[in-house]
Amino acid sequence: MGRNCTIFEYGQDIIVVDLGFDFSGYEFPGADYLLPDTDYLEKNKQRIRGVVLTHGHLDHIGGVPYLIEKLGYPVVFGSKLAISLLQEQLKERRITKAKTQIVDPEKSLNLGVFQIDFFRVVHNIPDSFGLAIKTPLGVVVHTGDFKIDDNPADQKPLQKDKLKSLVKKGALALLSDSTNAALPGRSVPEKQVGEIIDQIIGRAEGRIIFTTFSTLISRVGQVIKACQKYGRKIALVGMSMQKTVDIAHKLGYLNLDEHLGMFVDFKEIGKYADKKILVLVAGAQGIEGSSMVRIAESKHWSVRIKRGDTVVLSSSIVPGNELAVHKMMDGLVNQGARIIYRTVLGSGVHSSGHAFQDELKEMLRLVRPKFFIPIEGQHYMQAAHIDLAKEMGLRGQNCFMLYNGQILEIDERRQARVLKKRVSHSVVLVEGNKVGILNEEIFKIRDRMSESGVCVVFLPFPPASKKQGREVSVIVRGLTLNGQMIQEIKNKTKKLAKKFGMKKNAKIKIESSLGDFILNKTGKKPFVIVVT
Repeated sequence: MGRNCTIFEYGQDIIVVDLGFDFSGYEFPGADYLLPDTDYLEKNKQRIRGVVLTHGHLDHIGGVPYLIEKLGYPVVFGSKLAISLLQEQLKERRITKAKTQIVDPEKSLNLGVFQIDFFRVVHNIPDSFGLAIKTPLGVVVHTGDFKIDDNPADQKPLQKDKLKSLVKKGALALLSDSTNAALPGRSVPEKQVGEIIDQIIGRAEGRIIFTTFSTLISRVGQVIKACQKYGRKIALVGMSMQKTVDIAHKLGYLNLDEHLGMFVDFKEIGKYADKKILVLVAGAQGIEGSSMVRIAESKHWSVRIKRGDTVVLSSSIVPGNELAVHKMMDGLVNQGARIIYRTVLGSGVHSSGHAFQDELKEMLRLVRPKFFIPIEGQHYMQAAHIDLAKEMGLRGQNCFMLYNGQILEIDERRQARVLKKRVSHSVVLVEGNKVGILNEEIFKIRDRMSESGVCVVFLPFPPASKKQGREVSVIVRGLTLNGQMIQEIKNKTKKLAKKFGMKKNAKIKIESSLGDFILNKTGKKPFVIVVT
């Protein structure tokens, strides 16, 4: 899940489909995002004919600002909305050399030997497309993120007839979204979510704090519609929410002209009766520093929870964010808020934008591929998707679950195999303004510090007498030690300094010995730093 990026290569031509990021989660404390490893692309950047975006979610476009320079600035193609959202990301990163181009979904896009035709899909962001990629060996279909809703709330349904015409004789291969492949039946229609939102907003007695993905424009439109019906003003909180709503309005996906009187500055929400205000907030995933987290921690400079507030979480939890979201919810409840999360829909006031099993089977029927490659989702989801494909008549040897860095080769005889060689698939991290390959040792240290704290020992070398005012001193953070224990650490440090003196690696040996000493005394082994 996340950091979506697929490479298609034939001869001297390469195209890249999507270039996203993922949130780092608890595994990588201190990191902001995870990126695809583009080492292979960087080595072959002169062969890249373009980057094609399926839609505007960050797990599909968020890696572009961090990686596009490394790839030699190939043109990035996408829908009007996807490119507009990407341009905001590029501005924030001050990337000025990137080249973008809005595609006409009714026309083919030719990139080297590849001819790409777009077919509209339903997802929880407008302007989402699947790709029919015509190659010298046949048509490869990449669904992007999709669901099949024949009567969507604010979009047009999947272009089934167009897709069937693009794969008249069946596709060579299908790469299909697997996020909900383990779930039976069909996804909940967005219109049903709108009905529940209408009920919640109509019944709430106090203020409503409504949080969702900032790019979930369909959901924002439903909130606006319900607030208009029940006479509530709307305050937008969070830069991502404000920017996305503004872009959606300018591009015509949200018609705010007739609703402008409904929007108020969030700094002035106190001027309105509680029953007349709804605060629409970004940060539904509990990401540190987001507006919703600051509100939950009572640190937001303008919006504070008060008893009687109703907080609506209109999103599912992205895998890996569970602890952060639950902590956020606890913080809101502890301040007196009422949480609405797991309602009759089973996963929050939310409808997934990803197809369930019956919809995935329908996609398989439409495309009739020879080869099948599940994409997105965890591996157990992809395995479930392969089981569905087999149910639909595909041969097991024609289904491939690929791991990061693996290469599937289809030769001129239309035979497929996974190559033994793999491209680099290291974990690439974003930390502040830095992008780099995962240094496992750094994260081991961070884990250790978070578990057992840190002990800094200042050791004058050679050890001096107290009269000179240069005695050993100890600072401890994240570990509770009494005065007696601190003194024992000082005494132990002096003995170790006499033992190891100025020998090579003396500091390392002292640090290791002190760590073991503290472990024996306290049951915790902090990260020890000796400063001479």
